[in-house]
Amino acid sequence: MALTVGTRLDDSALQDDHFVAPPLAGLVVYQLTVRPGADPERRDAALDRAAALGVTAVELLPPADLPVTSEHYIPAHVAVERAFGGADTLRTLVAAAHHRGLAVIVNIAYQHPEPVGDVVLDISQESVRRVITREALRWLRDVRVDGVRHDMGAYTELVRSASVPQTAGWQLIRELNEAIRTELSHVVLMALDEQGDPRVTSLDASGALFHAQWDPAFVRAIRDALDGRGSMAGVRDAIGSSFGDTFSRVVYAHCAELIGREPAPQEQPLDWEAAKRVTLGMCMVLTSPGVPLLFQGQEVVHGGTVAASPRVPRPHRFAELVKDLVRLRRNWYDTTRGLSGHGLEVFHCQETNRVVAWHRWSDIGPGDDVVVVANLSAQTYPAYRIGFPDDGLWRLRFSSDDASYCPLFQGNPSTDVVAEFRPVDAQPASAEVSIGPYSLLVFSQDTWPV
Repeated sequence: MALTVGTRLDDSALQDDHFVAPPLAGLVVYQLTVRPGADPERRDAALDRAAALGVTAVELLPPADLPVTSEHYIPAHVAVERAFGGADTLRTLVAAAHHRGLAVIVNIAYQHPEPVGDVVLDISQESVRRVITREALRWLRDVRVDGVRHDMGAYTELVRSASVPQTAGWQLIRELNEAIRTELSHVVLMALDEQGDPRVTSLDASGALFHAQWDPAFVRAIRDALDGRGSMAGVRDAIGSSFGDTFSRVVYAHCAELIGREPAPQEQPLDWEAAKRVTLGMCMVLTSPGVPLLFQGQEVVHGGTVAASPRVPRPHRFAELVKDLVRLRRNWYDTTRGLSGHGLEVFHCQETNRVVAWHRWSDIGPGDDVVVVANLSAQTYPAYRIGFPDDGLWRLRFSSDDASYCPLFQGNPSTDVVAEFRPVDAQPASAEVSIGPYSLLVFSQDTWPV
């Protein structure tokens, strides 16, 4: 049975492209829908908006399902090319993103083949899997994407034939990933698997060899807690969970399929509580361990608007909130290195007050240690004592309740704090912080003078 594959392209579209994607710990991903027929100006404007947020990667989505054919089995990468208007269009899009400092991740789904007559592609045969793997590697080299996100929802249903075992689907995925890791080690492999199966990112003989997979438990725990239905213990566990490594999971706070809610219609007015909960969810994504994923429109709450206020008649600036926090996540000012480190301790979790605090670090010390405090209640706490890993001055780097982000926000007067050697929360020092409702604070210490 013949495979329909793409034509090898020269490198003219990317000959001046010397982009190098950041490591897994440096990824901040923005999911972006691109229409194949979009004019270059509109495409570039979408990429410019993503780059302005400070994210380091875009995950490209076509506006509709990937095309299929009833004549031949289509390898996933060829379907992706067609979804974006062809290989040349996709290569141009990748180059445009790279020139803006954005890595490119594309979505791939190796779905079951459409049979030709009574013939079914037998991926249980090593020779067939070898051809699919070879063509996938060729395509990745030619198009130069920096990562792929596999739709793993049907990894055991890649075939529909009694003569082909379902385990062949898993075997194909594993062999693909093994080959990519060996020959194209810079390509990031992500999986969308709603089961949270640790084998997906496992490197042992039973593993599928992905670098990271979406963590559905995180979004559910954060959503339920923000709605007042979930426990703070669930939030604590969600912040601290992993699939074996800090960056083996993708964390996010909105997904219509999982949350059961559609984005707000364009220009739908926001109320205070909705604005606070949405922004707090984004803040928890950007400060928790894992690879943070933002969805297109989150930075403007999917087109929602703030009703005109006689006191502050200006629209919200949620994009600035995202930009400010992304910069801290990326250690833009060399004061928050710990937000991209492996160290984590969720040291405070109060069920009644609905406050949680955690310490993140890479190497420990000023400029590295970061303390994050989140209030998942509608209450304001003007003097709330929490632990700190060291004494001295802790600078307030970010407050999600800053009134400059939205005219509805209260602008709680959160400030720098001085921690004293008074043990609290099993930490050697502590201080009283002032935190507003449904808000998140980020503290760190200045680096020592050289």
